Amino acid sequence: MFRVEELRELSRDHHGALVLARSARNAADGKGEMSVDEQWPLVEANFEAVLEPHFKIEEELMAPALKAHGKAELAEQQLGEHAQIRALFASDSERSAANLMRFGQLLEQHVRFEERELFEFAQDAMSPEELAAIAKASDKGRGKG
Repeated sequence: MFRVEELRELSRDHHGALVLARSARNAADGKGEMSVDEQWPLVEANFEAVLEPHFKIEEELMAPALKAHGKAELAEQQLGEHAQIRALFASDSERSAANLMRFGQLLEQHVRFEERELFEFAQDAMSPEELAAIAKASDKGRGKG
């Protein structure tokens, strides 16, 4: 899919997220190179280092812009899916095969939604200033700005 330059870093994050989601599902199924106990720490580290900062950019910059452009339903779905994924990292959430599978499924579903629907709308409807703010935040999160 074509992505405007300002959304490319977030879109690249999505590629990594799909790889992580597949790895999590494979470990949960016992088909991966890692066990569930080996996979969870990697998933947690990725969540903290990549997914959580990614979510914050989307929540602070993209969701309000979507709402302003009349697409509150897209923003609400995005925020709801972020909350579902975050819940799996709560201190009281079991680090089980079932939750690892759930993480992989939720993350893949979320990435597909954002790439196929949300980003498609955003890159066409958001102003150059709104997109530039997202790009700047993405670069800053990667030590570029």
